[in-house]
Amino acid sequence: MTTQIVQVSIIAIYLIVLIFVGKTAGPQIKSHTDYHLAGRQMSWVIIAAGLAGTNYSGAVTTSVASLGYQFGIGGLWFEAATVIGFIICAFIYVRRARLSGAFTISELFEVRYDFPTRLIAGLFIMLSGIAAAAAQFKGIGLIVSTLFNVPESYGIAAAWIIIVIYMTFAGFWATNLTNLPQLLFCFLSFPVIFLWAVKTYGGWATLTSNIVVPAGMENTYFTPWSAPLALVMTWALMWMWINEWGSQWYFQRAVAARNVHHAKLGFLVAGLILLIGVLIPILGIGMYARLVNPNLENPELALSSMLLNAPALLGGLAAAGIFAAAMSTVDGCSMGAITVLVRDFYHRTIKPNASASELTKISRIVTVSVLIIILILATMLTSALKGLGYIFIFNTGLFAALLSALYWKKASKEGALLSILAGGGFAVYWTLSGGSKFFHGAWWAFAISAVVMVVVSLIVSKTGPWWGNNKIIKNHLLAEEIMFFMQNRNVTFADLIDRTGAHAAELRLVISGLVMEGELREIDYLTYSLKENSSVQDEFKKDSSASRDVMMIIFVIIAVATLFVMWNITH
Repeated sequence: MTTQIVQVSIIAIYLIVLIFVGKTAGPQIKSHTDYHLAGRQMSWVIIAAGLAGTNYSGAVTTSVASLGYQFGIGGLWFEAATVIGFIICAFIYVRRARLSGAFTISELFEVRYDFPTRLIAGLFIMLSGIAAAAAQFKGIGLIVSTLFNVPESYGIAAAWIIIVIYMTFAGFWATNLTNLPQLLFCFLSFPVIFLWAVKTYGGWATLTSNIVVPAGMENTYFTPWSAPLALVMTWALMWMWINEWGSQWYFQRAVAARNVHHAKLGFLVAGLILLIGVLIPILGIGMYARLVNPNLENPELALSSMLLNAPALLGGLAAAGIFAAAMSTVDGCSMGAITVLVRDFYHRTIKPNASASELTKISRIVTVSVLIIILILATMLTSALKGLGYIFIFNTGLFAALLSALYWKKASKEGALLSILAGGGFAVYWTLSGGSKFFHGAWWAFAISAVVMVVVSLIVSKTGPWWGNNKIIKNHLLAEEIMFFMQNRNVTFADLIDRTGAHAAELRLVISGLVMEGELREIDYLTYSLKENSSVQDEFKKDSSASRDVMMIIFVIIAVATLFVMWNITH
């Protein structure tokens, strides 16, 4: 009883801190840009904390410990794929994302393709964010149920109430600022629990000599090759590429950075945080859980089973750490879905003339509504790991269209729309119909969307548009007025609104198109100059040469070849 009192007290203190931070961030919200992108003023410290906090989730911590329990050292690839993915993003992704000027991936798709593509992509992104957040609530419920012998719904409800409070207060400002205390609790818990396990149950020699390894892994459990190759390849696809590139919650943090430098550094530091704070200690905790209790019926209980054996103070810190890990992901994933609903559906479709104050108000209403849906879905999930899988059902079909939007001049709206529908639609069908027990539907979505995107775009480049027009900047008169006004001067977004009288949403699309076409560059947040006044490294450039076409064809070949390998491995 004393142990539980200590653990509950620590969790209560942690939750009070979150409410205080969220309330403090409330006065920062002066526009819907502040609510959704924190005013685009996030430093690399806040970006790194947000990225690591979003990944440092209840579902991920539970899953990493579970995989360490099942596969030993080989389970590291699950989180190592994420660490490598952040490093890749830092060098080849975040710069273009930040310079695009878009709030959402789907808004980028309208800039690059057209409005229908934006709506379809927005639907998939929204569903992905809701599924990801629900998986985190499930992770909280599982841990709380094991630690305190209460129904899972108790932990889910407690976390849900706190998140509703601080996200409604301050939106993305609160989401970013609360990640700092959340990460602090995580770093005070899991590495310490791991060190406690080493001291209590013996070091590496004791672990290797006394552990009961799974049947058939006697020679591989303590090597990086213990996990099945098909599983490792699936983790690489899902976490190294699809999650980092296709997730709105990561894109949103890249575009909320003060500038490209802060975005890059934030992604690099986030990878280092996850390496030290998640991959090494939690994988080790899972392996020690097998040493202590080799007969767990559910491997997802590996982490909570170790917390039950820990001293009261350490167990309480770890319990708070699990709340922190899960909530830092819930708010980020939820915010992605909320931003898409407000920007892509309400502001762009339902009421484009909405004022800034009205958008902030509707954002708070949408926040509560989305969190209610997430709460309901969380109570329906049977597994946190299964919940994570739904992220990739909805996200994978977007990958080829996003890659093409950022790097390939011949990318067409026809190819983008059809690739999203084909890849995403098949992933949903594969999953709902049962699919293959040994094969993840994300591989089908990846290959199908890549083939459709490249083949259709190459055909359109020869035949011309299949519908509408193929101009990236659709409002030519507005674009010309912007360019004329900017002769011999730098201008702010507010200046352009005063000059043109255009709606902010319409103006944003035209400016983003001009930036991506290399006509303008962003000097600072919402301040622009003409191309001739900018340096090469500050411009958003796309390679229009034939070499880029060859690279996209190679991309398709790799996608199909990998699908073939995966299919043969799993059947």
